[in-house]
Amino acid sequence: MINKATSDAVIVLSPTANDGRLACDVLTSENIEAFPAKDIDQLCEKIKEGCAALIIAEEALSIGNIEKLQATLALQDAWSDLPIIVFTGDRLSYATEIFSQTGNIYLLERPFSRFTLVRSVQVALRARKKQYQVRDLLGELQTSRDDADKANAAKSQFLANMSHEIRTPIGAIIGFVDLMRTEPSAKAKEEFMSVIERNSQQLLRLIDDILDLSKIEAGKLIIENINFKLTDLLADFNSVMGLKAVEKGIHFRLVIDSLIPQTISSDPVRLKQILINVVGNAIKFTSRGSVELRVSFQNGYLKFCVTDTGVGLSANQSSKLFQPFVQADSSTTRKFGGTGLGLALSRSLSESLGGRFELLSSQEGVGSTFFFEIKPGLYPESEMVGQSAIVLESGQQRKESRDKILEGLNVLLVEDSPDNQVLISMYLNKAGARVSLADDGTKGVEMALKNPYDVVVMDVQMPKMDGHTATRALRSHKYDRPIIALTAHAMKEERLRCFESGFTDFLTKPIEHDRLLNVLFRYRPSY
Repeated sequence: MINKATSDAVIVLSPTANDGRLACDVLTSENIEAFPAKDIDQLCEKIKEGCAALIIAEEALSIGNIEKLQATLALQDAWSDLPIIVFTGDRLSYATEIFSQTGNIYLLERPFSRFTLVRSVQVALRARKKQYQVRDLLGELQTSRDDADKANAAKSQFLANMSHEIRTPIGAIIGFVDLMRTEPSAKAKEEFMSVIERNSQQLLRLIDDILDLSKIEAGKLIIENINFKLTDLLADFNSVMGLKAVEKGIHFRLVIDSLIPQTISSDPVRLKQILINVVGNAIKFTSRGSVELRVSFQNGYLKFCVTDTGVGLSANQSSKLFQPFVQADSSTTRKFGGTGLGLALSRSLSESLGGRFELLSSQEGVGSTFFFEIKPGLYPESEMVGQSAIVLESGQQRKESRDKILEGLNVLLVEDSPDNQVLISMYLNKAGARVSLADDGTKGVEMALKNPYDVVVMDVQMPKMDGHTATRALRSHKYDRPIIALTAHAMKEERLRCFESGFTDFLTKPIEHDRLLNVLFRYRPSY
């Protein structure tokens, strides 16, 4: 293929005729690039090199030269139809016949004026520029098609992986529920429930990652800045990851390399999400040895370094590491599971928190080291603490009894799902609360206005009257008791909308037992 360049040059093939020399002089004086070609071979070479936007040729070319020109022009790309101006005398029909198979022909009769020549060349060059525009458009269309093909291939691979990732825990949940119906042993049932809970949490994390990544790509991810105790977060995280490592038969260590602020301002949910993704990945890909998380504070940045003795990565695998929906290779998916969302999401979240995320090093069969940092808000009154603060708080953790924690709390549960009514009522009754039920918003408003409930737990999506409408209706009647939103929409946009509607607090589905009790604990009667 030829004509890759975007040339404005006119090539004149008329080595002996005065008209050819005159044409070059006239065009040059009008600031139009014009170059002579001494013979047909030189002309064809310039065409192949893409140096010609227009050809000017004498009518009296030999049949052999015409055939050479036709053969060269036949090599043009589909978008190209190189224009040719032919000097003719009184043999117009002959010129048309000879050049009719050659290209885009313009005939210029002798004797011609300077004005006629310049105008004819300008018209032909404008036509050529239109061809360049078509070429560029075709190139953009091809690029778009290639991008679309790649996106479709990635989507297909992602959907295949996603199907596997969703069906695997669902299969375990269904299977172990079936086993529980026939298994008489209490110990076996306890083990089955652990399997069901673990797979349910895996599904929940998968859905959260997909939603978060889609919000990041749409530019709609909301980052909160709230004060929280970093030491509490690290102590809780150390406890959870330590347990996961023990289950895997490896060791997990949390090391504080420098003094760190006890209290910071950032988004604790997103920070914990990054830690869970990175350390969780390290534990998943490590079958022997250890995983270590080192934390330090330098120049206003909170830094985290995660090192494992796992499978490691090749250079080729490392290059694909942060592409959404892509894992190191297909064998990774088959052996370890996963969708390839975690690290891509973690990098985006780190950047959203004012920092960065990168792979420091990795070697196949030896392990990997990941690093990320965030830029937290700091307060002068925040104490700087070291390793001992984390160890002390972790050692002080104990499981408190939840029996009767809500003793005396009078709750109205407005929920249209019978299964959720049973589940939530059992949680609350066991904790000592008294629960009344309403299965739609209209009934919920009526019952709340007639009875002195301590707190209302209100589902957001319900028939007849949804939770937003019901809550606004209660607030319009000067109802000042706490109303807690209960919704499957976990996005922060929904939380803000709930507060705008008049809700006091916010809970997400699926219901987390401890979270439910902790939130309702705030609204116990003070007597």
